[in-house]
Amino acid sequence: MKITYDKKADAMYMYFQKGKKVARTVELADLLIADLDKLGKVIGIEILCASRQFAHRVKNKKEKALRAFSTVNVPILAFA
Repeated sequence: MKITYDKKADAMYMYFQKGKKVARTVELADLLIADLDKLGKVIGIEILCASRQFAHRVKNKKEKALRAFSTVNVPILAFA
């Protein structure tokens, strides 16, 4: 599997079967699109507005890490 991200388009694409031709594209959900081959197998999935889709997950992980470190007596100078 290969994952690419186009910052300008804010789109992430996950390739599952490289080199296959797309026969059909199907919208799975808002901002989630699957490319299928001629047999109907998933070749890849595109996630539109990817940064928005994953921003809350990153924020939650950052908050969990900060909470975990706050129980230890080690000062946190920067967390990016």
